[in-house]
Amino acid sequence: MSLIKNFQKHGNHLTELEIECFNKLLAFHDLEPSLTISSLADTLNVSTTTIFRMVKKLNYKTFMDFRYDLLYHRRDEYEYQAPTESTCDSLEKEIKDTMEMLRNVDINDAVKDIVQAKSVLICSSGMNKYVAKILAVKLSLYGIRTIYPDDHWFLYLEANNLTAEDFVIVLSRGGTTEPILDVMKNAKLSGCKILLVTETRNSPMTQLSDYVMNVSVSKDEGYDIDSRLHIHLAIEYLLRELMNQYLYNKKYL
Repeated sequence: MSLIKNFQKHGNHLTELEIECFNKLLAFHDLEPSLTISSLADTLNVSTTTIFRMVKKLNYKTFMDFRYDLLYHRRDEYEYQAPTESTCDSLEKEIKDTMEMLRNVDINDAVKDIVQAKSVLICSSGMNKYVAKILAVKLSLYGIRTIYPDDHWFLYLEANNLTAEDFVIVLSRGGTTEPILDVMKNAKLSGCKILLVTETRNSPMTQLSDYVMNVSVSKDEGYDIDSRLHIHLAIEYLLRELMNQYLYNKKYL
C-alpha cells in the first residue's frame, strides 16, 4: 500500500503533532535517502518516540517499510543523471568490489559455529526480508534448524529464548535499525555468536557482532531504492562455503 493510501486509511489515528510531522515530510526539500528515525526526529525537532508512533499508527511494521514508501513517493524529485558507463560495466564494477571484500574476510569460524549451533536465528527488516527468506529456506534444506520470524515482535520473543548454543545472522545495510539492535543486545547477553552482513563498516550493529561480512555500497535514491544485490551475493558466498566445508564432506555429522 502506498504512503498516501496508508495516511488516508489510518491518518485519523494520528495526533496533531504527528500529522504536522507527516505533512512536513511531504514538503521537505533535499530529503536524504539514508534517513533514520534519529535523523528524522532531529530534523523535525521532535522525539524519536513521536516518529516511531507515527510510523506504527500508519500501519507500518518497521521504519524501513515507511522509509521505502516515503522515498518511492518522492522518487520523481530526485535528479536523474544519465549513466556515464553501460549498465553491465556498472554492475561489474560493483560486483567486483563486493567479491574483493568477500575474498578478504575469513568466515571459516562463522561457518563452523553455524553448523554446530543448536539453532540459527535470522534477523532482517525492510527489503532485506526477501533475501533473509532465501537464506532461511536454504539453511533448513541443509538440515540446520533455522528460525526466521517475519515480525519484529516475534523476533524479539525468539531472541529471549536464545542460549550460548545458538547463532544469529543479521542482514542490515545501514546497521542502525532499532528493533534489530534490541534483538542483537539480547543475543549477546545470552552468549550467542553473531554474523552481520552489511554495507556499513562502522555502525552500532558492527560493534555487537563477532563476524562481519562487508559488501559494496549500493545507491539508494530515486527509483533505485530497493537493490539488495550485494547482500544477496554475500549470502550466496556463505551458503557455498557451508556446502564446500561441511555438507559435501559431512563434517557436521
